[in-house]
Parts: sequence; structure tokens; C-alpha cells
Amino acid sequence: MFSTPFPFGKLDQAFVPDYEMGAMENVGMVVYRDDYVERDEELFSETKKESIMNTFLHEISHMWFGNFVTMKWWDDLWLNESFANFVSYICQDEAPGLEKYKNSWSIFLDESFWGMSEDQMPTTHPISCDVIHTDSARDIFDGISYGKGASWLN
Repeated sequence: MFSTPFPFGKLDQAFVPDYEMGAMENVGMVVYRDDYVERDEELFSETKKESIMNTFLHEISHMWFGNFVTMKWWDDLWLNESFANFVSYICQDEAPGLEKYKNSWSIFLDESFWGMSEDQMPTTHPISCDVIHTDSARDIFDGISYGKGASWLN
């Protein structure tokens, strides 16, 4: 998409039991919660499969923006997350082989509404904000950094 080939030597993906987060990109390896693997595929609705596919694309997008190019400090976390979100929806909509996934922009809209909803809360913050120390960075992994930021990029 941006004429930049995959920047690392390999890409592994691991599914980890009881992993606290949904997923986490690391250089050349993405770690996912094990509940993304369903032993009985019929239990996954098409909507759930599409959401999981979007998570995969989001984490893979981080290989370029988040790992290859990254923010100087947590103040610009939104760039990592918003970029990965926005690009994952573009990929899900346009990539060859993913034609059966038709709802990517509807899911994008849901995430945008999540960001707007969080923006109405007392805990709202600018998309790009001052993060004094790493402990406070946890507070900005939210709908504003993901949904509102991706909507702004769009």
C-alpha cells in the first residue's frame, strides 16, 4: 500500500492462554489471546470472524507503524493505534482474498462512535496528549486513541 516491503525477516503469530490483552505486536511476532482460536468454527458468527480478521490486520499493520516507524514518546500513541486501525479497515475492504468480509467500514464506524462516546466522558483527552510518565500511558489506550484518531485520519 505504501510501497514499503515487510521490514523484518519473519512474522510469527502465537496464541497464548490467559493472555491479558487482546493482542500485542512485537517486532516479527504478534501475540494473541487464545480465545481467537475456536475449536468449533461453527460457534463463530461471521461478524465475530470479521472482527478477529480485523484484529489480525491491525496487529500486522503495526509492523510498519508502531515497530518499523514508532513514536518518540507516549504522547503520540494515537498515531500507532489510529494508523493500525485505519489501515486494517482499508486492507480488510480491499485486499485480494478478503472479499467475503463486507462489513469493515461498518465496524470502523462503530469504533468511531466508541471514540466519540469516550470523548464525551469526564476522562476525555486530546488525541495527542501529554503523558508525563509511562504508568499514565495506560490511560490513553481507549476509544479516543483508536476510534476517534482513526476517524480523524480517514
